[in-house]
Amino acid sequence: MVIANMPEIDQKKLKIAIIIISIGIALRIALLDYPNIEPVLPLAILAGYILGRWYALIVPLVMMLLSDWVVYALKYGEFYSIEFIIGISFFTWSGMVLAGYIGQQVKPRMILRMGNLAVFTGIGLVTVLVYDVWTMTGWWLLGVTSWEIILAGQVTFTIYHILSTLIFVPLFGTGYLYIKEYGIPDLNGWKKDAEVPDEES
Repeated sequence: MVIANMPEIDQKKLKIAIIIISIGIALRIALLDYPNIEPVLPLAILAGYILGRWYALIVPLVMMLLSDWVVYALKYGEFYSIEFIIGISFFTWSGMVLAGYIGQQVKPRMILRMGNLAVFTGIGLVTVLVYDVWTMTGWWLLGVTSWEIILAGQVTFTIYHILSTLIFVPLFGTGYLYIKEYGIPDLNGWKKDAEVPDEES
C-alpha cells in the first residue's frame, strides 16, 4: 500500500547519511579510550550542512544511539545506573541534534569552501561550548555531584573537546570539499593500476 503524498527518499542523501553515520560510530568506538576526543559533533554539524532537513536530526541521533550502546556495553555501563544513562543521554543526544541544526542553519548563509573553512571551524568551536554547557547542566540536574566539582572537571574535558574540534572540523570539511570537487576516489582503479606491470621494466 502506497501512502499518498509520501516524499520520495533521496538515494544520494541516504548514502551520504549512512557514510557519515558509519564514520561517526567507527571513530567513536576506535577512540573509546580517549573520551575527550569527539568526532561525532563535527560530523553532526557537517550532516546538517550537507543534508539538511530531517537528516540534521536523524544522523546525529543514530550516531549517538548506536555508538552509546557500544560505549556503555564495553566500558561505562557498570559505572552508571540505567536511570542515569537515560537521563544523561537526553542531554547528549539533544546536544548533538542541536549541532546538526546549527549546521543546517549555516547552509543558506555560507558556501563551504577552502577559503572559509576557518569560519566553519569557528562555528564548530562555538557549538562545542554550547554543547558542553548543556551537558554539564545535565550532570548537575541529575545530581551526580556539586556544581563546583562538575565545573572543575569540565574545564579539562572542554579543552580537549576544543582541540579535537580543531582537528576534526577542518579534516571532515576538507574531505567533503575534495569529494564534492573530484568525487569518491576509485580504490579499485588504484588497485588495478598497481597490479599492471610496468612495461619499461
